[in-house]
Amino acid sequence: MSHTSNWIGLALTVSLSFACDRSSTIIPDESAPIEPVIAAVEWPDEPFRAERPKPKPIQAISIPGIESFALDNGMQVYLVQQQTLPTVMMFLEWDFGGIDDPKGKAGVASVCSDLMDEATRTKDKATFAAAQSDHAVEVWVSSRAETTSLGVRALRRALGPALDLAAEMVFEPGFRQEDFDRLKQQEKNGIAQAKGSPSSVAYRLFPSLVWGSAHGYGKFESEKSVDRISLADCQKWAKRLGPDGARMWVVGKITEAELRTELDARFGDWKGKAPKPAKVGPAKPARGTIYFVHVPGAAQSQILVGHPGPERDAPDYEATMLMTQILGGSFSSRLNMNLREDKGWSYGARGGIGYNRNGSYFSAGSSVVVEQTGPALLEIAKEIQLMRAGDPSADELRREQEFALLAMPAEFSTATRTLYAFRGLAFHNLPLDWHVGHQDRLRALDTAAVRGAAEAHLLERDHVVLVVGDGEVVLESLETIAADEVFGAGGLQFLDTDGNPVARPKFAAKAEPKAG
Repeated sequence: MSHTSNWIGLALTVSLSFACDRSSTIIPDESAPIEPVIAAVEWPDEPFRAERPKPKPIQAISIPGIESFALDNGMQVYLVQQQTLPTVMMFLEWDFGGIDDPKGKAGVASVCSDLMDEATRTKDKATFAAAQSDHAVEVWVSSRAETTSLGVRALRRALGPALDLAAEMVFEPGFRQEDFDRLKQQEKNGIAQAKGSPSSVAYRLFPSLVWGSAHGYGKFESEKSVDRISLADCQKWAKRLGPDGARMWVVGKITEAELRTELDARFGDWKGKAPKPAKVGPAKPARGTIYFVHVPGAAQSQILVGHPGPERDAPDYEATMLMTQILGGSFSSRLNMNLREDKGWSYGARGGIGYNRNGSYFSAGSSVVVEQTGPALLEIAKEIQLMRAGDPSADELRREQEFALLAMPAEFSTATRTLYAFRGLAFHNLPLDWHVGHQDRLRALDTAAVRGAAEAHLLERDHVVLVVGDGEVVLESLETIAADEVFGAGGLQFLDTDGNPVARPKFAAKAEPKAG
């Protein structure tokens, strides 16, 4: 008899036994009252319960180290070793991104980086993806405003095959017309989707209003700019990615000697200069102007208020960081407590400074109930002025100081996070030992220093304002705010969802209510 037959027989025997035994089963009398069991509860009244537990002192953090060396071809390599997991992750980074897109062709870096990791000359999209799956590795290319990166992720034992695929992608990119056409259409679909809600419209357009539409940081893609991109543009783009001046960031279970061997075997003969960082001029915003984009029927409006900000290497960076946290950077910030907790007009309001390699911009804003657009805009203006006009409270300063100090160890909690922290410093041309002394600089700040940062880096007026919402509901209040010059004398201007100037939207006259 098979094992299966034995199990079936056993199951039948058990089932019959339970069936025969049902008469002897004790069934409780549901009509009998159930006596509750009451346990004596004692409430301790020890004296320590009268005080909130005090946190332990914030400990000084030891900053991990990073190894660096250069290859003969000029590539600078940075290595953070970890001995826990048998993995390696790498980023080969160039100072070359969307800011370098040719005039009228915004989107080149985005489309061409996507195209580069689609395929190689000998492997189409499916074959190239299968080759990565065969070794359980990933290789990719991505671009941002000021950088382009080639990424590699692999188990240590598969690093060789992963780097072989990465080298093939760099030296023999596929650049097939059918892949290019498909990716261009995907890019245009993404742009169309970004014009589908007030929030996405606002965040797409706002940098161009703060920096100026002709500024490198003010570029953004449109369907027309993507249509102008050709396959030849991508081939030209890829040829600029040389090794001399590029940075290779590596984290994993690998030594410098092993890494040199792996890189020299694939990239040792590679020659050429890497692109130099683009030079950008000062921002040219339309100061004091309120811009409005009409989205018919929008249930919420997106508000953004901002202006150019300080450099990342400014000496009062820590004071500025705490100032923006108090104003709008945390859940307990003034903006959030006002618009969300007090007024109930928003799910959340935030404010802060976004740093580029050359400069930054401050922004504060929220998505608000459409009927409260004007009042919410006035509340944001009020909070900015209050931040400039007086010292923060001691509790606000203590809260944000402690948050910053307690959060700092998380930046170095893993080898990968450590690598990202150093990578960010290099991007901003800061020394790799910048974090040494950061805690001391935070502890040394007082309320006067935070107020000084607000006075230095928050404008009293001449802000750039963008509102995206239903004009039929909000325009009357915006016109009043513009006439009162709350943010400056730039007036009220109207844009479409691509940032082009348009006429004031027209609305059907509302019917008068019938008498009686």
